[in-house]
Amino acid sequence: MSATYLITGGAGNLACQLTHLLAGPGVRLVLFDRADRPVADTAAGCIYVQGDLSQPADIQRIVAEQRPQIVLHLGSLLSGSCEADRQRAWQVNADGGFHVFEAAVAHGVRTLFFPSSLAAYGSPLPDPLPEDFPQWPTGLYGVTKVACERLGIYYHAKHGLDFRCLRLPAVISRFAPRGAASAYSSLAFVDGVQQGSYIFKVNPGTRVSTVYVKDALRAMVELVRAPADRLTRRVYNIHALALSAGEVAEAVRQRWPNADLRFEPDPQVAALIESWPARIVDDSARRDWHWQPSYDLPKLADDMIQELRP
Repeated sequence: MSATYLITGGAGNLACQLTHLLAGPGVRLVLFDRADRPVADTAAGCIYVQGDLSQPADIQRIVAEQRPQIVLHLGSLLSGSCEADRQRAWQVNADGGFHVFEAAVAHGVRTLFFPSSLAAYGSPLPDPLPEDFPQWPTGLYGVTKVACERLGIYYHAKHGLDFRCLRLPAVISRFAPRGAASAYSSLAFVDGVQQGSYIFKVNPGTRVSTVYVKDALRAMVELVRAPADRLTRRVYNIHALALSAGEVAEAVRQRWPNADLRFEPDPQVAALIESWPARIVDDSARRDWHWQPSYDLPKLADDMIQELRP
């Protein structure tokens, strides 16, 4: 598939991993971020350009110069950073999203992909969570996700932009941000292997909708490349596993017996996470572009341990 892809937030680990899935004959990959360089290996031939999402001139310049057909807008401050600096969060996440949409329309971008989150719904939530359940986010991060979702739907309806969005559940990844409430499953693997211990701040029976990072990345690429005439909506949910914290702990112990994994629930953290659903309805994704997770818990755990093994 011959195309130029522009990835905002291009220095981050998700962007770096995505380059390896997107790379191929005729594909140009352009990464855009504030950082001096990407934090991980990227596919051969990637172009890296520095700039700031909150500066509209930077966005216009990169899109005008590189002329991408497809933009993957991954650049964002995460939940903890949003609450710590609300003004910067809005400048980057909301204003930055608006600048990206404006540049896409001005310079003929065909498709714009945006990763959203379970945080866009807020809490408490029903279980299972319907695709079109009302969105009333309780954190600024979720508010900015909803803002960009709605902007994308607007630009599709009014300006013909092929907007595609994926709402992700909790993601298990060795690069999960430590400040994220949903990171406990990831950190059980990371700290269990690398530090020998981890303390869960949730109850063993706490069960939430989860996806392994390699499935999440593949889902992004599959949605971006899905034939337009197969899509019945602009924003899709995906769900892979309904994992309990206890099941995660046991999976780590089976593969790394010396890991000291304990449960010392924090009532506030536990209450927040237990307000999330164990299953998210993703019927549209499975029907329209045949989304199907590849990793169950044993396969996920084997892969995580293999990657984390010293």
